[in-house]
Amino acid sequence: MRTHDSIPSDERYGARSGGRRAHARTRRRVATLALAAAATLASGCSMIGRLGYDHFPMLAAWRADTYLSLNAEQKAIASRRIEALHAWHRSTQLDDYAALLRDIRRRVDAGEVDEAQIRAWRLSMFERWKPIADRAAPAVAEVAVTLEPAQMQRLRDEMARDNDKIRREWMPQARAERVEARTKRYVERAELFLGALTAEQKQLARRMAAEVPDGEEQWFAQRLLRQQDLVATFDRIRAERPDPATASVWMREHLMRYAQTRDGPGRPFSESSLAVSDALSARMLAIATPKQRQHLQRKLQEWIDLVESLKPEQSAAAGGSVASN
Repeated sequence: MRTHDSIPSDERYGARSGGRRAHARTRRRVATLALAAAATLASGCSMIGRLGYDHFPMLAAWRADTYLSLNAEQKAIASRRIEALHAWHRSTQLDDYAALLRDIRRRVDAGEVDEAQIRAWRLSMFERWKPIADRAAPAVAEVAVTLEPAQMQRLRDEMARDNDKIRREWMPQARAERVEARTKRYVERAELFLGALTAEQKQLARRMAAEVPDGEEQWFAQRLLRQQDLVATFDRIRAERPDPATASVWMREHLMRYAQTRDGPGRPFSESSLAVSDALSARMLAIATPKQRQHLQRKLQEWIDLVESLKPEQSAAAGGSVASN
């Protein structure tokens, strides 16, 4: 039911599943450019509330301005693109999310959830990022080609500030502090789905947190690679000024890296951490109390109802294409 449980919640540059929304905690991920932030809309079990979804274009534009200090013309481009992406997503993607949530609810009710099934759901969410990357790439590229050197420096500065915060919160020198931080994350995530945990479940979370090899530095190296790739992609588009189709291909290649475990020093840690997360979720569910299972069923139904309520009226237009608007 999650995608990147092992990744810090404020991962910004791609599919973000982190932070609590009105109805759930995402993994992840407000994008550097607002259009890349559409990844938050792709997280099946991390659906934002109606208020957040309805106001997503405004919030996304605000995030883009925070990182890049857009001028009036750039803001107009970003707003137009975000509105089109939002309309497309609302008209074409929500049926799929509702179906996935119903399948999860059915399997939970039937007791058919194990580690392999959780992994399959996680991988399926990565697949759901692809159409969003396809739609977002031309939009991000259109803004990227207009960026000025001062805006690129601002982007680097904002990323550096984010990285400093990550270092403080996720990579304390004392291993006991790291284990404590992991335990807290595991417990918070489990309680989102199950409600208050039992003493046995909290002990399980602490034991698994202690058993995970220290690998935050490797994960952080992966994060830096993604950030460097984002800056390099923007710089390439700005310098070479390719035709829109070529720029979109370059941008999509970057966006798709958030649905992949990139080759490099952090890959083994990323893969093992996701496997630990899958195992922890399965074991937590296996020892869940009847009350906790009821809590999970209610939570899933809430998300199903929310997704259904977010769909446009049947008579509404299907929504514009980001690539053509």
